[in-house]
Amino acid sequence: MTGHGQYEHVFAPLRGARAWGVRVPGYIDRDEPVQRFAPMACTIYLVLDEGYFRVDCLGNHGQLGFREVSEPTPSPEWDLDEDEFAVGDYGSHFLGDDGQLNAVTQVRYALNDESDRAAGTVRAAEIRFQYGGALFLDPMYYWGIRLQGAGAYERWLAWERGDAHRRAVFGPLEEHIWIP
Repeated sequence: MTGHGQYEHVFAPLRGARAWGVRVPGYIDRDEPVQRFAPMACTIYLVLDEGYFRVDCLGNHGQLGFREVSEPTPSPEWDLDEDEFAVGDYGSHFLGDDGQLNAVTQVRYALNDESDRAAGTVRAAEIRFQYGGALFLDPMYYWGIRLQGAGAYERWLAWERGDAHRRAVFGPLEEHIWIP
């Protein structure tokens, strides 16, 4: 595992930032007998002390893209004529107590042949936090970005490296670490 200076511009918004939430956008589904929040998990927002760090599935859901934004917004392709845009918070699953500010301590990420180094896309990533929490992001999940906690990166990496077909199609994985 090595550092990759080319990705400094991608993760720089996390330098000195403290996270306090993980939000998944979606809509309020009013067609059900009981209203429910319906997540649209191809986008995830890491809520920072100042703004948001947006993570998106890209292309065929094999890559993640990152950017700093001022607020969550619905994707342009959503039809919200009948439904109301909303976000659900999953932060306590990955960050600990609600409202606790956690500094980002590192980002582990993997690149494959589909990763666009110039655009800063990655195959999968794990964001680690000050108080021991971890958020693993895998865009190959059917419903969007799969979110998991501590240990998920290692399990994913072992599975990916053990699948010869995936290596033949997508190329070998390169692991990197970004430290603020």
